[in-house]
Amino acid sequence: PRCADVRHRRPWLQYLAPVPSPRAVAAVLLCSCFLCEAQIPTTTGGQLFGSKSVLQRFKDQKCKTIDNSGQGITQAWVLIPGTDACYDLTQGYQCTYRCIIKLACQYDTGSGVIIREMDDQDCTGLGRKVRPFAPHMYWLQAKGLFEGECVSDGAGKYLQFFSKLGAGTYPDCSNMGDVQPGADAGALMYETSYNLQFYGDTSCDAPYQVSTYSDRPTSAFDFKLYRGAMYCYDMNDMTPRGNSSARDINHNMTNWRFVCGNTDMVGNGIMIEGYTTPKCTGRTSGAQQWKDVFYPMNFPDTMELLQGKCVRWGLYSAKFNRRLDPAHYPDCKSWSCKDPKMPCTGGRVTDPSSTVGTMYMGEIRTSGGDPAWPLSSTNRTGVSLAPRRSAPSA
Repeated sequence: PRCADVRHRRPWLQYLAPVPSPRAVAAVLLCSCFLCEAQIPTTTGGQLFGSKSVLQRFKDQKCKTIDNSGQGITQAWVLIPGTDACYDLTQGYQCTYRCIIKLACQYDTGSGVIIREMDDQDCTGLGRKVRPFAPHMYWLQAKGLFEGECVSDGAGKYLQFFSKLGAGTYPDCSNMGDVQPGADAGALMYETSYNLQFYGDTSCDAPYQVSTYSDRPTSAFDFKLYRGAMYCYDMNDMTPRGNSSARDINHNMTNWRFVCGNTDMVGNGIMIEGYTTPKCTGRTSGAQQWKDVFYPMNFPDTMELLQGKCVRWGLYSAKFNRRLDPAHYPDCKSWSCKDPKMPCTGGRVTDPSSTVGTMYMGEIRTSGGDPAWPLSSTNRTGVSLAPRRSAPSA
């Protein structure tokens, strides 16, 4: 149906006065256009059976006064059944005509929510185009929109769903969206943290203790992952020092992220890039190699560390309290030194089946010679223990 064709709305006039005023008739026709614009063709199974929510545009921040200027005053969001947060949209917010979109999450996009433009209602693949859903919003604002709250569209207007989107029909991007300023912003600033502990033994059983005469001034660090920033950390010194000395804050390292790179071809592929302002923003100080920031390790040893295993760290050992989520650090294997012929930093990377450098624990078999023979492995004294046949004279 078209908004110009409102004959199917004509019965509504019977509820008005016997002789409706021109203003009343105009109101009915305008309402008919709103409802008509919220309709979409129903020629596919997904549109026939999917639940629908209508997004309305308003002039005021309380969403009381409808904004009837331009196109896209109302927009239908039809959930495509059997898909994960995939919708069929009419013209309106983030859609110029008709769009099939899939909502997903991504770092550094404001709200954390992105739109994947899909080719069809199968909603498979990564989509032909990706863009932020609401770069001007914090995550809680985007979540509020999905739950029926009135929020700004970033262009001077306001948006609100007539009814909130159903539970599970939009992604939870709380870990990737920006944190809204407020009283609880500090508590929400970090997504999670990992504790790195140093040990005095090779099996990570005896935690290293810092004393007045210790050669290493730190024994523990807290790696705090920023919410809404990819691979971005603050590393805070958590060494217990008691009353012997004050905490040395110079060992803290803030506003840095893991990046992939290998400037000398023998590194582990993971580099550390520092920034001047929180959440890895502002100017960068440049990427440094892992060995220059932490300790020389090859790629396999670094992966064991990140997986929560005990690894050597100079004269000591180190271990995280739990394995790092693979989503919290980049996959830099293709950047790492892994050629057995190369002198990789932290040690050569050998084939897993290689036994070079390992202790042989099997049985050692002898040649079967007479132990009494002077050259036998069981008689190294060189003393003859048995008669020897004399050599023939020349």
